[in-house]
Amino acid sequence: MIEWLDQNFPIGKNYLVCQDHKEQINSFIEARLVASFHAGRKHNLWGEIAARLPQIGKQVAWVPNKMPAIFLNETVEHEIADALAAAEAYLQPGDKHIETARKLLSQFDLLHLAQQNPFFLSEGETKMLWLLTQWVKKPVYLIIGYLPSGLSKQKIHSILSFIIEQKNRPDRNPAIILGYQPDQADWCANLISDKEWQIMPNWPE
Repeated sequence: MIEWLDQNFPIGKNYLVCQDHKEQINSFIEARLVASFHAGRKHNLWGEIAARLPQIGKQVAWVPNKMPAIFLNETVEHEIADALAAAEAYLQPGDKHIETARKLLSQFDLLHLAQQNPFFLSEGETKMLWLLTQWVKKPVYLIIGYLPSGLSKQKIHSILSFIIEQKNRPDRNPAIILGYQPDQADWCANLISDKEWQIMPNWPE
């Protein structure tokens, strides 16, 4: 998976990829990252494929349109703090991780969710939480299948502004891959003329 991404999406640019439908990229990533662990014999669960999973998980952050029940903490702020701690090789989050999590939530006007249980969020709130937990692990690639799904125009604008702002920081340089559809491209119109974004006419199979 990492080799395929390196070949098709070299580090140093962001990518806006035209897709046939809103789930094209998500379906591809799911088949590569998830389906292979459910296919074939059970030894796949602890064999060579599984041994590569932690390394892939550190380098590839993926934000699909709908989230399964995959959260591990009782509150939103602890879910983000836990991801922050893991990125820094801490066994559990400390006060600084909680503080950073709350700052991130505040930046997106989501501080009111800090103490809520992640399993009871709306679709859009869940997507925002998952995006933040993926971002803070400092991946090499951040893949968002279709950003507008489940999100308001205001949240979409906030995320794009955040991505552009963070891209200018020397310590944060993931290659960001966004899927879009040509007949619904208003939300990403500014990126099309941005030299930091490479427009790709299709998703490489």
